[in-house]
Amino acid sequence: MRVGRRQLPSGASAILVLAICAGAAIQLERPVPAPVFHRELASSYTDPGNPASLPWPTAGQAALYLTRFGWLGSTASEVSVPIASVTKIMTALVILRTHPLTVGMSGPTIGVSATAYSVYQSELAAGDSVVRVEAGETLSEFQLLEGLLLPSGDNLAVILADWQSGSEPAFVQLMNQLASALHLTQTHFTDSSGLDTGSVSSARDLVLLATVAMKNPVFAAVVAMPSVTLPVAGTVRNYNPILGQYGVIGIKTGWTSAAMGCLVFAANVTVAGQSVQLIGAVLGQPGGPQSGLVAAGRVATALLAAGAGELQPLRLPARDTLVGRVTSGWAGQINLQVTRSISLVGAAGAELGLRLQLRRRRTPWIRGAEVGSLTVTTPGGFRWQEPVVVTRKLAAPSWWWRLTRPF
Repeated sequence: MRVGRRQLPSGASAILVLAICAGAAIQLERPVPAPVFHRELASSYTDPGNPASLPWPTAGQAALYLTRFGWLGSTASEVSVPIASVTKIMTALVILRTHPLTVGMSGPTIGVSATAYSVYQSELAAGDSVVRVEAGETLSEFQLLEGLLLPSGDNLAVILADWQSGSEPAFVQLMNQLASALHLTQTHFTDSSGLDTGSVSSARDLVLLATVAMKNPVFAAVVAMPSVTLPVAGTVRNYNPILGQYGVIGIKTGWTSAAMGCLVFAANVTVAGQSVQLIGAVLGQPGGPQSGLVAAGRVATALLAAGAGELQPLRLPARDTLVGRVTSGWAGQINLQVTRSISLVGAAGAELGLRLQLRRRRTPWIRGAEVGSLTVTTPGGFRWQEPVVVTRKLAAPSWWWRLTRPF
């Protein structure tokens, strides 16, 4: 006797089919979990090299800075002191910000008044640093900047201040406003030339000021000139005692009996084929008008030699270095790499910040798809960034995986 199969009632079969279909639909409609990123880098990197001991002066103060990197160091005695004609860096910067020039432009002409000629005669008699002028003479803005920055014409600072603001006090107010905007907390000006002992700053503040000034192409071009020829004064030379040596391209000297020998300098050096710029300041070097500047130049060249010797290419994550991983339930694990080597010159022993930033994005991803970036931060807060990519394709999840995945 044959026993037939038990069959579900037709209504029950329909309900089962509907339940299966509903379950499948729910599975297929469930949100797909985002890929999970895993970092493979520490949050910082310390170069294994040994930092050099820089030859800081025994008197006065000094500081040395690598642009687009940070401080290489400074003396401990960072206090406000008289800075003599180094003040004229700010004078020139204010003029160039209020009356911008491009390289090759002369700018407007300014007449030498009878009052300005009297200032010249008075300062000449006092033995100050002046540039010869005559009443009724006209000089362009660019020529006044040349005479201000190379032979350090105190009288030209007064002419520029009067032209810009109508009076010395009004111009000094602009100088102090800019110093405040640049966060030069140890800097205050009381005149445009630096003859007044109330114009003070520190080595670190002056380096920060110089980095801003050197970004102005006209300022940088002027302070790199060995000499210029002016209409009445004739040929005047740059007082910088180390200009053209050790890669030095500027920028400003200063001396008074209160400030003694002062020098703010910038130099281009080459490290492993890369050109970088060092900017430094030396203040308060003992000696007279000539010997004080020579002493400041001697300190500056020693710092440049030692500082340049300390620089090296930093060994950062190179091209194709593994920086992270991304995992998903349907495709397993995929590596993340940087696409280019980060080329950075810095000081031996420096600590750099490393930040891996990844962003969520829809799949599929093709091989080489950019999913984020690696940011390297120097001690001075400068940042280099390179793309981070996946090393193989990450397809969208298949319908079968979405259907069979567990709840």
